[in-house]
Amino acid sequence: MIVILVVIGVPLLAAAMTGAVLVRAGVAVRRRSLRPLLRPVFCFQLALAGAGVAALAFGWGFTTGFNIPDPDAQCNGIGLDLAAPRRHLVTRSVFPVSIVCSDGRDGRNGDEQVPGWVNPTVFTAGGLGIAALVALPFTIRLRRHRPGQGRR
Repeated sequence: MIVILVVIGVPLLAAAMTGAVLVRAGVAVRRRSLRPLLRPVFCFQLALAGAGVAALAFGWGFTTGFNIPDPDAQCNGIGLDLAAPRRHLVTRSVFPVSIVCSDGRDGRNGDEQVPGWVNPTVFTAGGLGIAALVALPFTIRLRRHRPGQGRR
C-alpha cells in the first residue's frame, strides 16, 4: 500500500510543485519584479519541486535493474534467449546511480546501463531543493522587515 502511495504521490507532488513554481516565476516576469520570488511559500515550493524531481530521476535510474535477484539478469534482461551471448555485471552503485555491464567477465568494454541524464538531474534538482531550503529563513526575515517602512 505504501509503495502505491509513493509511486503515485511523488510524481503528483513533483508535477504540482513544479507547476506552482513556474506560475510564480511567470508572475514575477510579467510584473518585472522579484517580489513573488522572495516569499517563503515560493522557496518551500521550489524545495519540494527539486526534491520531487530528484526523487523521480533517482527512481528511474534505480529501477533500471537494481531489484533483480540475479546480478547478471540486470545485463541480460529477463526471459531472453539462452543461446544469446551472456553479458556480466561489472559494477553497481546506488549513489551516483550506475550499472556497468560487459561482454566478458574481465570487465573490459563495459557500458553504462543507466541513462546519462539521471545523475545530472538528481544532483541539479537536489541541489536546487537544498538551496531553496537554505534561502527559506532569509525570505522569512525579508518579509518581516519590508523595505520602505522606516522608523519615525
